[in-house]
Amino acid sequence: KSEIMNLKTVNIKGKQYVTVQERLKYFREHFAGYSLTSEITHLNENGVIVRASLKNNEGDEVASGYAHEKQNSSFINKTSFIENCETSAWGRALGNFGVGVDQSVASADEVANAIKNQ
Repeated sequence: KSEIMNLKTVNIKGKQYVTVQERLKYFREHFAGYSLTSEITHLNENGVIVRASLKNNEGDEVASGYAHEKQNSSFINKTSFIENCETSAWGRALGNFGVGVDQSVASADEVANAIKNQ
């Protein structure tokens, strides 16, 4: 985990953020045998909460992350709020594990979505 990561970043309002896609690629390439799973912990007409869990080769949880999305908060969420939420939860779990973290655990995807929904 301590090796220097040269991951592509996206500039959002003057700060560099790593996308979930880049975090996932790095994770798959460098942590063979580890798993990344997700589960819906809450779902109703107001939205969804997804918890992602990152486990090592022995099956011990080494990081987790939560995300929340509202179904009608954006154009993409009208049809894909669960998928969008899962991606955000993955990004947070990977960030909490240390993948793609420099200035923030938040991924580029998460920050862009938050700005759009302000």
